[in-house]
Amino acid sequence: MSAPNRSMYAILGFLCRRPMSGYDLKKAVEQSVGNFWKESYGQIYPILKRLDQEGLAQKADAGAGGKRARHLYSITPAGREALCRWLEEPTEPQQLRNELLLKLFFGGSGDAGWSRRQVQHSRDRLMDDLARYQNIHERLRRDHADDADFEYWIITLRYGERDTQALIQWCDETLAVLNRIAARDSSSV
Repeated sequence: MSAPNRSMYAILGFLCRRPMSGYDLKKAVEQSVGNFWKESYGQIYPILKRLDQEGLAQKADAGAGGKRARHLYSITPAGREALCRWLEEPTEPQQLRNELLLKLFFGGSGDAGWSRRQVQHSRDRLMDDLARYQNIHERLRRDHADDADFEYWIITLRYGERDTQALIQWCDETLAVLNRIAARDSSSV
């Protein structure tokens, strides 16, 4: 295989659960790992073709579900071995690109009110995310508590919940600092 493609491993992971079409994979990503891992059809279909060519997945005709023939892909033993090797590898450090932090870094060049609005908007989105995570948590407990992978799903969900809670706290602290800056700036005018 060529350079590591993390998307390839995500697809192999889903194929470990059951045979899936490209459409099935896209929906599975959206309904599970979509909070922290995105895949588009433009990524999924070429990867499925590559996995089939490399013997890591096997394509089977599932009949025509609409205008096009539907293909299901299953993981092969070689694909399962590749996934297991990847699971053992150390994780690459995450590359951070955060536009909010970039704007705050240069915030002294503008009005403190602009920065406050940016942070408040971010906090509002985070509150929505936290509510969504809590709904997912409830749904998983209700509908999938007996699934063999349930605890793994909860681990990743708790990461999102904790990360979001920490970011909300950071927003609150940052808003307090920006309010002090705005008060200081208005008193010096």
